Amino acid sequence: MIDPAQRALEEGGLFDDDADLAENQEFDRALATGSEALQRGDAEGARHLLEKALRYKPRNQRARNMLGLSLFKLGELEKAEGIYRGLIEDHPADPTLRVNLGLVFLKLGSAPEAARCFETTLDLSPEHRKAQNYLGLALAQKGELGRAREWFLKAGNAAMAERMEQQLAAAPIREVAKKAHDTLEEPRPFKPATEEPPPPAVEKGETPPNGTWVATNPAQASAATAIGRLALGQTAAANETPVDEPSDLTEYTTTRKLAIPSQSGGFGIGSTEVVIQVRGEMLTRLDGLVASWGQLSLKPELKRFRGRPTDKPFGEGARRMLRAAGEGRFVVSREGRVFTALELGDEPAYFREEVLFAFEESIVFENGRVPSKTGHDLHLVHMRGRGQLLLVTVGTPQAVELSRGEPLRIPMDQLVGWHGPLIQPRVVPIVEEAPELGVALELAGEGRALVDAPDGR
Repeated sequence: MIDPAQRALEEGGLFDDDADLAENQEFDRALATGSEALQRGDAEGARHLLEKALRYKPRNQRARNMLGLSLFKLGELEKAEGIYRGLIEDHPADPTLRVNLGLVFLKLGSAPEAARCFETTLDLSPEHRKAQNYLGLALAQKGELGRAREWFLKAGNAAMAERMEQQLAAAPIREVAKKAHDTLEEPRPFKPATEEPPPPAVEKGETPPNGTWVATNPAQASAATAIGRLALGQTAAANETPVDEPSDLTEYTTTRKLAIPSQSGGFGIGSTEVVIQVRGEMLTRLDGLVASWGQLSLKPELKRFRGRPTDKPFGEGARRMLRAAGEGRFVVSREGRVFTALELGDEPAYFREEVLFAFEESIVFENGRVPSKTGHDLHLVHMRGRGQLLLVTVGTPQAVELSRGEPLRIPMDQLVGWHGPLIQPRVVPIVEEAPELGVALELAGEGRALVDAPDGR
């Protein structure tokens, strides 16, 4: 039997941007007239009409795509980039959106980012001729003329392929000329020998002329320094900061050992440290890493949507999710955080992306998003399969019951996750008339939710 929540995820229903928005005539009219204005070349008029349409259906893919094109034509490239990034996050399998974002990067002069967009497009649609041609342009901007020529040939652009050949033929001559020019431009750090006479010889015991210092016997220098300090009424003890007596190294390393918790499975949680055991593959973050042992390789993980990886990183910066492969262990400092290890059974579950610290490779995951009209979208990870996972929170997660006919609301920053059949999530303001008070996740259905409820909150 197919899990209803999983079916909703696979069909795009759970995270469908326009699921709550009714079709209306004003939206259709604004969208149609905006499209006509864009075709006439009136990018400014199209922009205003499409922005009006999006007030009725803020997440509509076609309206957002056309607005991005209008902004591109108007030269507002940073805004166009933001729109296409959001569209790709919502519709990662659509190759056209990645082509459009790549064109924005080309226009911005960001050839490496553009090339990545077109390469991902060709992963999704290998015969996409426009992506092949644009990838050639991006590689040419990067100076990779040989690869650019190959992609122009695949795209059927013989003229550009010939141009790459001509540039490749001229490249060695240009390189030699550039190196010669750079050498001539380098500053000369030497001076002619005639500018300064050699210093006069100094007999032993004489003072060098013009204040010039020469090397002396190290023992003599030390004695002179000590005599100078005594002449000034100073002693060594008067100018030194007292320090503790040093500890014996062997004794210190024997008695001051890192408190590594023992573990029977994937995770061991101690009072100050957490150990993550890897045998095969494990997905984990490493913020707070203290040490690691074993033969382990690490690779940044990408978000997944409908069974396929996207080009969006799973986590940012130091909290990037990594795929560890091999056999070994990581020790992570708790740093005041609460870690909770759980065993996932047959029933699927959903967790807020930020609280998921690690999980075994046997668990299948999908990334998704519950949209919000206020912009406070909820990023989730849907998990199913058997295996262990590790959560990180401020306080100890607590369970609350969810009953049919009685929706549950949890402030967004206190949400950990939920499980149960037919639960439908929706992001709503905590107070409708006062959106500045924050947003909450409303859950309707039957099951249990986990909330982060630290002491004093």
